[in-house]
Amino acid sequence: MPEKLPYCKHVEKHILECIQGGVPIRQMLSSMQHLPYAPRSLSTMYKTYGEVIESERARINGAVGKRVIDHALVGDMENKSTQWAAELFLRSKAGWSPTSTNIEVEQETDPDLDESAADTLLTLLGINPDETPEEDNSGDTP
Repeated sequence: MPEKLPYCKHVEKHILECIQGGVPIRQMLSSMQHLPYAPRSLSTMYKTYGEVIESERARINGAVGKRVIDHALVGDMENKSTQWAAELFLRSKAGWSPTSTNIEVEQETDPDLDESAADTLLTLLGINPDETPEEDNSGDTP
């Protein structure tokens, strides 16, 4: 069984700098291969440095989110950046979308022309839904 990769502060520092710079995870892994004790796979990197990665991502997401929310709450709504901040917050956290609007239109329908989906299907099959089938009084069951 291979030895567990030792934790290295130089690798941790490199990971933090990459996350703070927005470097994608695969590039981060590739760029640290010159360091001693650098993980060789994503799996090993997450096993050894997963807490550092998630903690730094949470810190950055929290800081950016706080700025956006503060700007959306306190900013002047005539300002485009305030409008952008408010829209970003609503889209990401409140499920809002500018295209998801319901348009309800009242339409008068002629009751003689209004038919159910079942009636339409029966008509397409050549069956008149208004005709009642003749009852068989012979007592025989088909």
